[in-house]
Amino acid sequence: MKNYLTIGAMTALLMPAAAQAQSKLVQQIVGAETAFATQAAQTSTEAALLANSTPNSLATDNGKLANAQNVWRSRPSRPGRKMTWYPVLADVAQSGDLGYTTGPWTQFQNDRPQEAGEYVTVWRKQLDGKWKFAVNMNIERIGAAPAMPAEVPQPKLLPAVPVPSTAPSNIVLDVDSKFAAAELMKPGATYQQNLSAEARLYRPGLSMMLGAAAVANMKNLDGGYLFVANTGYLAAAGDLGYVVGSLHRPASTKHPEENGTYLRIWRREADAGWRIVLEMFNLVPEAAATANVPTPASPAPVSAGQLNTKRVQ
Repeated sequence: MKNYLTIGAMTALLMPAAAQAQSKLVQQIVGAETAFATQAAQTSTEAALLANSTPNSLATDNGKLANAQNVWRSRPSRPGRKMTWYPVLADVAQSGDLGYTTGPWTQFQNDRPQEAGEYVTVWRKQLDGKWKFAVNMNIERIGAAPAMPAEVPQPKLLPAVPVPSTAPSNIVLDVDSKFAAAELMKPGATYQQNLSAEARLYRPGLSMMLGAAAVANMKNLDGGYLFVANTGYLAAAGDLGYVVGSLHRPASTKHPEENGTYLRIWRREADAGWRIVLEMFNLVPEAAATANVPTPASPAPVSAGQLNTKRVQ
């Protein structure tokens, strides 16, 4: 009995310390995102994107994956164009090597707002200790932007106990692959079974679907998507990971054909196991969409730190 009491007391003492350590990690990633946005405001969006990316970064160019730095270096400069954004939610793996932020963005031309939407930035810590974004995607939306919080929160649901792995990328890619196969057969039921109670779903031209609303909306999904993973990564703690790849949904009487890129963030929750906490679709414009359908293939991890950057038109 004495041993059990001792273990219990030690656990109680360690829990506040763990929470404090996690809070510091979240502050780090919020600081990285804030510095990123500040640099864009002081210089240019292009300069900030290049400074906060790596040579292996991926970007969405009209809904398709491309090398981020190549995309931004090839885009013509537009004097008077600025983009602002801020995080409203952040989370970091317990190992402190992977995290994400999300929130609203607004694009200005000569100080006049032109477009607005939501963004997601997946961050990875580099060997030198600096944070660089691993995926950064955005979409336009309808409705008002969420207010800037005084303190950026993190998900309320507790993550699972860290389980380090020697092959993190393969694990999260396998989780995503199984979801994709099941979703193609039973789209609504599969989403319902795999969404976190705190899930955020982003779709172009729509308001964000959050929590119970996301589950309810996806329960009645009309027709499944073909998802083909391009790359993914799981944190060393085995509790947070992402997958990015291509998507396709054939046209029906209720919706047009859809092609584009998806970003899916997986979180291993203490009570529910692997759950989707965030998913964003960046679609190819209808005028540019083709009938090419991706062929399912075994997903293979690409270089760590591949990115998907904010789009400025």
